[in-house]
Amino acid sequence: MNFWKELRRRRVFRLAGLYIVGAWLVIQVADISFPAWGVPETALRYLFIAAAACFPVALIFSWFYDITARGIVRTEPIGDTEVIDLRLKRSDYILLVALLAIGVAILLGSLGKIQEQIGTGAPATAGIERRDNSIAVLPFTNLDVNADTGYFSDGITEEILHRLSTLGALHVLASTSSFAFRNSDEGPASVSEKLGVRYLLQGSVRRDKDYVRVTARLLDETGFQVWSESFDRKLQSIFVIQTEIAQAVSREIVKEIIPARDLPAGRTTENMEAYDEYLAGKVYLDSRTADWRHKAIVAFERAIELDVGFAPSYAGLATAMTVNQSWGENWEEARTLAQKAVELDPELADAHAILGLIQAAGGDNNRGLESLRRAVDLDPSLAIAYGWMSFTLSRLGLDAEAEATMLRGLEVDPLNPILIKNISNKESRTGSFDRAERLLLRLTNLPEPPGPTFYWLHELYTQWGRFSQAVDAAKHHIRLHASGGDPWIFEALAFAYAGLGFSAEADYWYGKFRGQIPEEQPIHSTYFFFKLSEDQSRIAEELKNLESGPAFENGDRAYFLGYGGLAHIQVGAYEKGIERLEQGLNLYQKRYQPEDPPTGIDLALLNEHWDTGILIDIAHQLAFAYRQIGRTEDAQELLQSLQLLYWSRDDAETHNPGAYESLALQRGLLGDTAGALEALQQSVELGWANYYEVLNDPAWAGIVEGPGFRELLDQVAAEIQRQRAIVEAADAEHDFRAEVERLLATPSEP
Repeated sequence: MNFWKELRRRRVFRLAGLYIVGAWLVIQVADISFPAWGVPETALRYLFIAAAACFPVALIFSWFYDITARGIVRTEPIGDTEVIDLRLKRSDYILLVALLAIGVAILLGSLGKIQEQIGTGAPATAGIERRDNSIAVLPFTNLDVNADTGYFSDGITEEILHRLSTLGALHVLASTSSFAFRNSDEGPASVSEKLGVRYLLQGSVRRDKDYVRVTARLLDETGFQVWSESFDRKLQSIFVIQTEIAQAVSREIVKEIIPARDLPAGRTTENMEAYDEYLAGKVYLDSRTADWRHKAIVAFERAIELDVGFAPSYAGLATAMTVNQSWGENWEEARTLAQKAVELDPELADAHAILGLIQAAGGDNNRGLESLRRAVDLDPSLAIAYGWMSFTLSRLGLDAEAEATMLRGLEVDPLNPILIKNISNKESRTGSFDRAERLLLRLTNLPEPPGPTFYWLHELYTQWGRFSQAVDAAKHHIRLHASGGDPWIFEALAFAYAGLGFSAEADYWYGKFRGQIPEEQPIHSTYFFFKLSEDQSRIAEELKNLESGPAFENGDRAYFLGYGGLAHIQVGAYEKGIERLEQGLNLYQKRYQPEDPPTGIDLALLNEHWDTGILIDIAHQLAFAYRQIGRTEDAQELLQSLQLLYWSRDDAETHNPGAYESLALQRGLLGDTAGALEALQQSVELGWANYYEVLNDPAWAGIVEGPGFRELLDQVAAEIQRQRAIVEAADAEHDFRAEVERLLATPSEP
């Protein structure tokens, strides 16, 4: 009790009350001001932490000292009647300085965190401005007693979204962006800000036997509820419910009421089991989790068996059979399925989109573009169609329109990972690292970043010589996916360590990667990995294992011949490397142009189907090998063809480190040593640090011996050492190997 009296006597309670009121006022002002200043909402958290952390400092001050008209004095001891000197002594000044230092450290730390939030939080909303009549449909909550039927509520959400997008007067975000906030604890105001929309549509779905209740709420950008309504229907009327909700929302948002059209017969089904299978297939298709393709195909095929007249199932099956797949026999089957979907429902946007992709991938770019334009006209929120359209426009040489199309797609789906990745790639190729990174960081601010986000960051950092950041991004990727059973996630970390010359650490992670795929022969991965190694005999050892195994005889011969040829050139077996590489390239050319395959190497034909960087690397290695066995004319002809195809114009896409590195090697192989040094200098200025690959590449050996190269490579080596120190310090502080072993021992969620 005496203690509480002493607290009152020393005015501790009074100061605590004043402190709480003052801190509350500061936080309230910040809550109002931060949005106006563009400070992310999460920065308030650090301001609150600072206020809480400084509170004990204020209490300690109040216990020992009083603030009077004469300034700060020591608190008078209890029970003393004699006059006591309350002036501050040396020990008091020391204590006050300590308290002040603690308070300042807390404030500076919090301000630093707030500044960090401003820096890292900006990408999440960068370029996303609220448009009039814009709306995001958040995933409706599944209230079914069976939680595994969440795909049903997702299906309703997507159908409502597509209905709203056809109204014309609304700017509707695609589901990829709005679904990114599933199970998020962020408030409506924060979500609407990050998505850049004026309105949010939320709701819930409860299914009970043959009946369903759908509740929908429309919120404005502040979180205020504009409208709410519940719909109770028999399951057979689920499509009617979707139409009613779309109509009701449109009345609240737009002044002109646009009457909803009845759905074509091919868009609906009275077989709820078929609808369930279709929705399940959509979930697998969109999630891209383990074995997603097989699961999606099985679900769509089952839906078609249950209702042969339900068009969306055909479009879904065609998509599952083709996306992220190389051209093959299944594409023709998919074309038939897509055409069937269009026949059943001529206004089904998904069907026109996948048909357009198949047509373009098969070489009919103009018809493909026509189908994709039709898809976007039918459903402006179908974000995936913009990506496919951009791909088709690029193949037609319409690069400006291709870029504009991707940006349009990003407007309707600002958090779509595929669109963000494609635009980020374009920014990186044209020399805009900061914009490329900012786009990818936008995805990291989501409650659940899309699966490949940190892997894409790892790729970007690697391309721009930021290997220490690449290591960090690869670790983030592994933390998120180590228990998912995908061995390829360890390859990224192995390459990041190899780029810094950490041979032992790189070998450990590459061994973990290879140890989980004993039946596979990833010769392309092995070639590029061991090319970074000082011990080139390891490539020869891998070649022996490859050529004595069944994969070489039974697998994709063109693939194994191509990378096997590169590996032979790397270890000095030039004639064998040329033989294998030419055989592999000829097989590929026959595959792409079976009726009249070229007799020599047609770089233009291969360029239509291959990544630019890979094709340039192959041409350089082959030209180098030609020179080593005396085929100088063949080498010159190949290099000149490459010059005409890539380096004869001022191409904006050469303004990145990797392109300048390739240009330097191209010039060096043509005998232009001064031009090679100039190009490599430009690459280094942009951040190039591909140090070990150049040192170990025999094609570079005669070039980097020229004047000026040694100084340039020493400069790069110093940068590598700086990054190595960062990674070494991080690894010394935290045992990442042990962390991964714990993650691998934890069963993944089904």
